[in-house]
Parts: sequence; C-alpha cells; structure tokens
Amino acid sequence: MGASTRCLCPLATIEPDGLNSATEVAGWETVELAVDSGASETVIPDGMIKSVPTLPSPASARGIMYEVANGERIPNIGQQILEGLTDGEGLLRSITAQVCGVNKPLLSVSKLVQAGHKVVFEPNGAYVEDTANGERIWLRERGGMYMLKLWMPSKSSGF
Repeated sequence: MGASTRCLCPLATIEPDGLNSATEVAGWETVELAVDSGASETVIPDGMIKSVPTLPSPASARGIMYEVANGERIPNIGQQILEGLTDGEGLLRSITAQVCGVNKPLLSVSKLVQAGHKVVFEPNGAYVEDTANGERIWLRERGGMYMLKLWMPSKSSGF
C-alpha cells in the first residue's frame, strides 16, 4: 500500500514551479491566503513574509500545536501581524496569522466569523463581508480554492 493511501489528505491542485503564495513587487510584498472553512486558525509558513517580524504569541508561549489532515502535529512558533491593502478594493486590513510548519497560508473562516465577518460563496462570486459596515472583500478563485490577496509595504520600500 502506497503512502498516499494510508492517510486522509486534502485534495489540492499542484501549481507548476515558480508560482508562490508570496511575491515581492517593487516596494510591495504580496501574500495570497486560501480561505479555509476547515482551518481552526489563520496560519502562515515560517519565513514566507520577509517584511513582517515573527513575534512570540500567547499560543506559542503555551506550546500550542496544530493537527494537520494526516494527523501530524506541528508547533506554533509565533505570530505575524499582516497589515496591508486588499487586492481589488484597496481596503486597509490587518490579519494576525500564527506561524507554523504549513506549506501555504490559510485564512480561517471561523476566525473571520468570530471577528464580525461573514464569508459568502456563490456562483457569481465569493467575498468576505464586514457585518458592521457592509464592506466586501472579493475573493479570487484559483485552482479550486478561494484566495484573498493582501499587498504589504516591503522593508525596502521606505514606508
């Protein structure tokens, strides 16, 4: 029996080499977070975002670990506060992401809901709506996943 038949792993489309969830463009660093209803926490890989320091978090101080789909446990090693502009709307937003050994950034639907948002997936588009003011951040479908793109000033931009 092969390794792929021994565990339940989520189905994901594998993009060709060279495509990455984080990129740098003249003075800006971008990150695309996959909006995930199965993620209990918003997470980001260690070292992916170079312009934002990883700081100790309450979860890392308590020794929190996360269980991934195949049952493996990975430790929380801190957090990053991602502050930037949404891709299409240019809205200033702040996202606190826990840093751990994942392979791509995940934006937790449950954390969005706890923060006063609703997440809508419809045939004519998907979005995150702030229930207090009605502002919508439109998500982009890529490879069967809905993505939120955030633009952050890079360290070299002088912001």
